[in-house]
Amino acid sequence: MALSAAAQPAPASFHMVQRIDEMLVGVDAIALDVVDRHHVAGTYFLVHALRPSPLVGYANYVIDCRVPQRIAILSSVMPSGRLEPEQPFVQPPRRSGRIDPSSLAFEPTHVMDGTAFVASFSCDASGAPGRAAQIAAELAARGSPPDSRSLYCQMRPDAGQAARRAEVRYSAAENAVAVNGQWLSSGFVAGDEVVFGTGAQWRVDTRKRQARLLRDDGRQLFQGECQTSPERP
Repeated sequence: MALSAAAQPAPASFHMVQRIDEMLVGVDAIALDVVDRHHVAGTYFLVHALRPSPLVGYANYVIDCRVPQRIAILSSVMPSGRLEPEQPFVQPPRRSGRIDPSSLAFEPTHVMDGTAFVASFSCDASGAPGRAAQIAAELAARGSPPDSRSLYCQMRPDAGQAARRAEVRYSAAENAVAVNGQWLSSGFVAGDEVVFGTGAQWRVDTRKRQARLLRDDGRQLFQGECQTSPERP
């Protein structure tokens, strides 16, 4: 039975390169196409982590692999606000014909819109297709902007649960925050503090190496220590 557009799953060649909240960002490795010595064309997808079908959206793009990498979007369907399950998914046109990079408008890539890791994967995997899965796994686990730093903090995810160590990775240049590899749209960097969370909010003091969980009224719910090494002291 043919799948409708609204029920179309991600392709088998989908390689996840990043998780932002509950959204997975992945690239169709089979669709990567080397345009010339500097440019690679491809398709990236957005998939809900808890509901992998249907696709949330996808885009056809061209990457300029020269540093700093840049991206040009050829066509796309991306979510505007919350996409409800019954909302139809409309496919954008696939790439067709010869691509002339000189006619495209390239923009900087960014971590929190998914394009930075899409660009990195596209440029690396197009030159080493046999390592596509490994490259994607490394980006999903450890991909970061050049200025990123990490602290390993004692945190308690929910009231009543035992505290456990979590990696808080942050980039001031991108104003981006990831916890245990998951990038958070609620996260931002403010001076010496890394802030994330909705409702109760985590505030990590990078200078004092201290993580605090605060309610909206300022009441402290938890405090944990942080260190620069993942190993216990």
